[in-house]
Amino acid sequence: MPVNNVNSIVKEASTAFAVNFDNGLNGKEQDFLQVATKVQSQSASTGYGFLQQVPKLEEWLAERMLKTLDEYDYEVKNKLFESSIVMKRADFEDNDYGKYSPLFEDLGRAAAEHPNEHVFKLLANGLTGLCFDGQPFFSEEHVIDDVDLALTASNYYTPADPVNKTTQWYLLDTNRSIKPLIWQERIMPSINTLHDPNSEYVFMNDKYVYGVRARGNAGYGFWQLAAMSDMDLTPDNFNTVYEGMIALKGSNGDTPLRITPKVLVVPPSLRQKAYEVIKRERLASGESNINFEIVDIMVCPYL
Repeated sequence: MPVNNVNSIVKEASTAFAVNFDNGLNGKEQDFLQVATKVQSQSASTGYGFLQQVPKLEEWLAERMLKTLDEYDYEVKNKLFESSIVMKRADFEDNDYGKYSPLFEDLGRAAAEHPNEHVFKLLANGLTGLCFDGQPFFSEEHVIDDVDLALTASNYYTPADPVNKTTQWYLLDTNRSIKPLIWQERIMPSINTLHDPNSEYVFMNDKYVYGVRARGNAGYGFWQLAAMSDMDLTPDNFNTVYEGMIALKGSNGDTPLRITPKVLVVPPSLRQKAYEVIKRERLASGESNINFEIVDIMVCPYL
């Protein structure tokens, strides 16, 4: 086949592969959007120092009581991600490239799922990963009053005896515009091609390269909207965490934050226990289950 014809076929195939990629990218439901706010980043990193309690309305008696929304030095730095495949030039010469179409759709699917791993890893690493106040995201010592540093709150529920710790599970309030976690997107995934017959790589290897490139990163949002427990997932322990979250108060120590847990996130190993606590309409005793469908359940394979 003449070189010009091969080049034309490669260009047509690359256009078709891009469509396959987009179909995979746009056809996959992105679980992370249920627990993370998607933020468009415009630089190498984005600061979130404003992530503290949003001021409430107070009676206007004199001058406005101005609140500074950038008191914490917390930023999320964008990372660079890629995925690349190599295809034989001969496959295009022989019109045998159609077999790769499903591969490109799967590449798009993988690109769509890519934030899930990074967002849910934040939950798994929440006992060490720091949030905007300098504390681990899940901590028993979050300061809630910048004046009275002894006024603290906890979003980590653990047994008194460490021997009794079990698999971690999470309760999240996802009802607000800013969710407990953040997915920061700098450059959305896109596919690029190296198929110029005059390029050094194609000339030396007789192969074409297709690569996916993206930039972004995951970060912590409001710790108040999330809680973690390594107590056994039982109705009593679920109630302890649920009630602890809705009882959280603001910086003055007396104004409720109106937290409403919405999602119970568990690893696959806790799926059965989660459904027993939340999805059973009646208890073994025959009484109504007060926790019946009080929250949604997300079984997360990344935990």
